[in-house]
Amino acid sequence: MREVGVIRTERDGATAIAFRFKAIDQLLDPDDPSPLPDRELTEFAEEFIAGYLDGYNIKEITGITVGLPQDSLSPEEAALLPEAVRRHFSFRSGDLDHDMRISLREGKISLGLAVLNAAVAIVFIALFSGSLERPVILLLGGLATVLNWVTIWNTYEYFVYDYRHLARRRRIYRRLTGIEVRVEGR
Repeated sequence: MREVGVIRTERDGATAIAFRFKAIDQLLDPDDPSPLPDRELTEFAEEFIAGYLDGYNIKEITGITVGLPQDSLSPEEAALLPEAVRRHFSFRSGDLDHDMRISLREGKISLGLAVLNAAVAIVFIALFSGSLERPVILLLGGLATVLNWVTIWNTYEYFVYDYRHLARRRRIYRRLTGIEVRVEGR
C-alpha cells in the first residue's frame, strides 16, 4: 500500500515529476477531518515527495503531478488538491523555521562549550606540561582531550550536518509552496 510510482520528465534543464499514489489515503491524512484545501498530507506523502525532490536541484523543478485513482476525488476536490499540497508545505516550512532557530541556538551553545573546553585544556597543558608522567595528571589530560573532542564534534555536527539538512529541507518545502501542482486521475 505504501508504494508510489514516480515518473520524471526533463526538458531544457527543467524537471517535472509525477507521483502516482495508489490511494487517496496515501496522500491525504484520513484522520484529518478538515475539508480541502485545509486537509494535511500524510507524513508518508510529505516525506516521500520532499525526499524524492531532495535528489534534484530544487531550482530546476518546474512542477509536480499528483496521480490518484480515478474517481477518488470529486472534480471540486481535485481542483482544491493543488492548494492543499502547497498549504501543507507552507505550514511545514514554518515548522522548519522554528526547528532551525532551535538548532542554531543549540549550535551556539555547543560552540561556547567547545571554546570553554579548549580554554580549559590549554590552561591544563600550560600548568601541568612538566608533570604528564604522573598518572592522575595523565588521566585528567586524557579526560580533557575526550571532552574537547566531544564538544568540537557536537558543534561540527550542528553546523555542518543538522543545520544544513534543515536548511535544505526548508528550501524544498518553500519551493513546494509556489510550485505548479497538477492532479491526474488514472
